[in-house]
This record gives sequence, structure tokens and C-alpha cells, in this order.
Amino acid sequence: MRKIFILLLLFFNFSLKSQVDFFGGRAIGVSNASLTYQDNWAQLNNQAGLSSLEDITVSVGFTNSYFIKELGTNTIAMGLPTKSGVFGLNYTYFGYSKFNQNKIGLAYAMQLGKRISAGMQINYLYTHIEGEYGASGVAYGEIGLLTQPIDNFFIAAHISNFWRSKYTDYTDIYIPMIFRVGAGYLLYEKALLSVEFEKDIEQDLIFKSGLEFDLDKQFFFRFGMATNPMIFSFGFGYQIKTFKADIAFSKHPVLGYSPAISLNYAFKKSKNK
Repeated sequence: MRKIFILLLLFFNFSLKSQVDFFGGRAIGVSNASLTYQDNWAQLNNQAGLSSLEDITVSVGFTNSYFIKELGTNTIAMGLPTKSGVFGLNYTYFGYSKFNQNKIGLAYAMQLGKRISAGMQINYLYTHIEGEYGASGVAYGEIGLLTQPIDNFFIAAHISNFWRSKYTDYTDIYIPMIFRVGAGYLLYEKALLSVEFEKDIEQDLIFKSGLEFDLDKQFFFRFGMATNPMIFSFGFGYQIKTFKADIAFSKHPVLGYSPAISLNYAFKKSKNK
């Protein structure tokens, strides 16, 4: 049974490894070229971007890969600003009863200076395969940096699984170790252009780019692309006061479309305090 579990884990690791990582509807709309984004979803993307959060924020999201119900991902995240930095707590569930992955993460981010911030997160990933095939749990870490060398220009870097954790002690199957570097530029306070390079140490380099248009501080339009394989995406956002909703679609050249939606609500601090 242990050999069967290893074979199944290999299959899911290489074919579905990114499904437990959900960056939110805003990010999916730009093909996840979102390393410089600063919002509550940063705790699942680049934790350094969480440092600018000013209010307690709760976010929920869902994506359904290729309209297959068994390939659904659900995420909830809460950001908590404090005087010593911003803390984040998130939970993601991918799969269905016979195969699923559960990830819980605890994040922390802080400003290191006027134009630079850093963040990290410790995750616990639990993989379950129904029956006698087995289950395993493992901890791994993420760390990220975000800087603004000049006004409206951002540079970011992030490493996932930087201490190279394995799924189990009796296999050589590692959780993907992924390096990401990216940049973003805000054009005329209306459009955010972002580019990003992603390298899994066992996979080919991925290039991603995206553009987000702020139409009137309430409506947002996004589109993006990524390579290896060639993915195209687009999405929309709507914000009213402290509530924001984002919807996005990405298209795989063979498998088709994947929809995503995320909702965010910030609890504004009382002006009397």
C-alpha cells in the first residue's frame, strides 16, 4: 500500500501541484503575475505585500479547475494588523472526499523601512487519499520581499518551500521549491502593469505578465498571460466601500476554462478611537 500511495502522490504532485495554492480572483485575472500586489491575499502570494494592510480583513475564494467539481479549491484568509506588524491566518482545501489536500498557514509581515517590507509564512500541508492508500502531513515555509525603489515602481521576490520539505519521510517526493521574482509599475494611477518569472527547480521557467485597469475606483478590468503551458486569463473586480468582489477566468490550451471568484471585507477602524 505504501508503494501505491507513493505512485498516487507522484501523479497528483506533478499534475495538480499548484491547485492548493490559490492567490485570489484578482491574481488569477492577471495569470498570477501578482507578486507585487499588496492586499490580504498577499499571505497566499507574497507575504511581504501583507505589511500594508491597515484593517482587519477577511477574504474567501473559490476556483474550479476546468469545470470539474472534484478539482475545486476553497480558501479563507484573515489579516490582522498590529503595532508590531501584520499577522495572517489562512486555510485552503483542494479536492474531494477520495483525494484532498488541506493547507493551513500562519503568516507575518512587517515594514523594514519606508520602501521595503518582508514577510514569511509557515504552512502545514495534509494530503489524504481514501482507503488504505494512506495520508501524510508536512510543514514547509515561504519567505518574500517587496521594495519600492522609486514612486509607483515595485520589485518583489519570493521563495516557497525554502527548506525543501518532502511529502513523507519514506519518499523522495518533494513539495515544489519555487522561486519567483517580479516587478510592477503603476501607470498614471490607472493601470498596474506586472511581469514575473517563476522557476520550480524541477520544471521549466514560467513567464507571466498582467495588466489591471482601475476604471473609476470601483470597477476593475484585468487580463494576463503565462507560459509553459500558454495560459490566458481575464477578470473583473467591483469595490464598494470596504467590500470587494473579483471574478476571473483562465484558459488552458487543452483542458479549457477555469473560473474563480473571491470576496473581501475590511472592518474599518472607528474614527472615534
